Amino acid sequence: MRIGSLADAAGTTPRTVRHYHRLGLLSEPRRLSNGYREYTIDDVVRLMRIRWLAECGMPLGAIAAVLDGKATDEPDVVGDLRALLAGIETEQTALAHKHSRLSALLDDAVERRALTALPRDVAATFGSLLDAADERDRPALIRERDLLEVMAISGRVPAAFFETMSAALGDHDLRRKYLVLLRRFGALEGRSVAESEHDIDALADELVSVLDVESFAQAPESAALGSDSTGLLDIEDIVPDAAQRAVVLRTTTRLLDGAHPAGTSQ
Repeated sequence: MRIGSLADAAGTTPRTVRHYHRLGLLSEPRRLSNGYREYTIDDVVRLMRIRWLAECGMPLGAIAAVLDGKATDEPDVVGDLRALLAGIETEQTALAHKHSRLSALLDDAVERRALTALPRDVAATFGSLLDAADERDRPALIRERDLLEVMAISGRVPAAFFETMSAALGDHDLRRKYLVLLRRFGALEGRSVAESEHDIDALADELVSVLDVESFAQAPESAALGSDSTGLLDIEDIVPDAAQRAVVLRTTTRLLDGAHPAGTSQ
């Protein structure tokens, strides 16, 4: 049997067969007087076993140990198999998550909604706010929406926070208050932290009163938005203005302090 016939029988290619020869997985067969390799049914069996184990995901180095008659409970083989299974389970979890997100995106696309990482209720609420907003409020609302989307994509914010945002913005009185706070937040731009200390502190307190401390109880303290970085972005990148950044830091710190009082653990 020539190498092409052997490869066809095992559903592979002559190049792969030669690769297995180089790795020592498949022994070189005897050569005929004309120089051609002559394979036998034993080579077919071994090659098909190699292909079967490789398609199961077993590393080629582990395949050699299994096929050469070493015990299959050998620590390296068992470790390889466990690692492969753990990797597949991780991939399955990631794929299920991607499937869920893509399904949601498909629903939004079919319904002609904006494609965004924000929860649907929050995105819809901001859409309504922007449709009804005065021109003076639109830039602040757009920036707020975009910042919330960054937070959603980072995965560092509990879902309950966005539920709270949606509920707050869905309440007429709270929505009006929130818009006023956004205007005050925008008015801080360009001012120094020192000269705005009173306004920064007051604004942080009022934002805490609008948001829900309990929604932050689901976030580990290590994931605090009030820390100096959020994922791969520094807080300076997200909120470049120093006075506005001070508001964000103080607000999130107070929310987290309320959710995780000193001396408590998750």
